[in-house]
Amino acid sequence: MQWADWPFIISQVLTQFSIGAFTILGGIMLTGKLCFGQSDRVLKTLPIIWVLLIIAMLLREGTLMFGGVNSVSSFGLETFFALSFIILTITYWFCEKQLVGSDKWRKLFLIIIVVWGGCYFIDGVLAHAVQLQVVVQFILAVLLGGALLAHSMLVKAEHKLTALNRVLPFCGAVLALVAVIANINGIGELVQQAEQGAITGFILRAVSIGSLLIAVGLWLMPLVTKSKPVAAMMFLSTTVMSIASITAALSM
Repeated sequence: MQWADWPFIISQVLTQFSIGAFTILGGIMLTGKLCFGQSDRVLKTLPIIWVLLIIAMLLREGTLMFGGVNSVSSFGLETFFALSFIILTITYWFCEKQLVGSDKWRKLFLIIIVVWGGCYFIDGVLAHAVQLQVVVQFILAVLLGGALLAHSMLVKAEHKLTALNRVLPFCGAVLALVAVIANINGIGELVQQAEQGAITGFILRAVSIGSLLIAVGLWLMPLVTKSKPVAAMMFLSTTVMSIASITAALSM
């Protein structure tokens, strides 16, 4: 991976986090366990996802348009999913805020968006399945990064589903463990390259794993201290996780 690819990588990570987050949030909202007040507060956090997706599209398309960069990371389908998610989520937000249509219609619309997120995930897994480390990185960004961002938004919205404060961090820790195990062979190869003088890949992978562990550690901290998650700490953990995903992609 070349350093010129960093705008595309950041764009991909932001898209993966955002779509993963809304898909998870949508699934939680479909359970019906969020009361009207909580759902309304969650809807108020949706601009976070819109901003991230817009930044992702501007990075990708702006670099291609003004820089004339040809990159293996610039997928037209990625742009399509990002744009469609912006349109779908904004439309859903408007329908919920203005109470357009019946409750059943709005719920069906939300199901469609969640299913579309599932399609994005499946397509991404198939597209990145050429290498174990690459597909693990994609899964980690969408599921772990998405769950972390979704949990941050729920905490920001002052949700009352205390079980999620245990389930989501635990699932994240399991995914992180799987990711570390999957990268063991790759680390050995990077060590050999470092011994030959090519240390960039090894440093990036070390930063990635370290950032991943820090992010998950911050996420698990409320469980250790038996306290409620704080929005600022959650968003800090999400930021560190994004650094882990970006550096991991650059090291491949």
